[in-house]
Amino acid sequence: MALFAARVLGATFVVLGVTLLVLTWGSYRRDTRLLSEGLHAEGTVVKKEFLAASDDSDYVLHYGFTPEGGTRQKLQRGVSSELWKRLRVGDRVSVLYDRDDPRHSFPEGHGMMSLGLALFFSVVLVLLTLIGGVALFARAVPEAPPVASTSLPPSS
Repeated sequence: MALFAARVLGATFVVLGVTLLVLTWGSYRRDTRLLSEGLHAEGTVVKKEFLAASDDSDYVLHYGFTPEGGTRQKLQRGVSSELWKRLRVGDRVSVLYDRDDPRHSFPEGHGMMSLGLALFFSVVLVLLTLIGGVALFARAVPEAPPVASTSLPPSS
């Protein structure tokens, strides 16, 4: 039963690691494509949010823009603390967006996944996948029966 549980856990780690690895690089590719082929629009800061947690804080910018020939989009994106502190509600912000999916956008120069972050996630996810692979494909070795110890006769 323990072997079955180890295999299920290992398979879960492998599937999770590979899936998240594919999603990480898909997101990075989408962001870099948007950076090179995206369209620009003038947006407006609609709202600012500061989400504080005990271990981390997030600066969220709510913005709206109208894509070329489209309907007004109202979106939000995590941004750097510097940009968040600099902008006020009602300020103009340059937005970079995908022509085919305007919901995929970010304030120009902020919000894209960096190569360093994609590589960091990749290292962690590859390690997760390898740990899962070891648990999944490890051979079960039967426990050796305990050996009875024999004592030597007392010396005279």
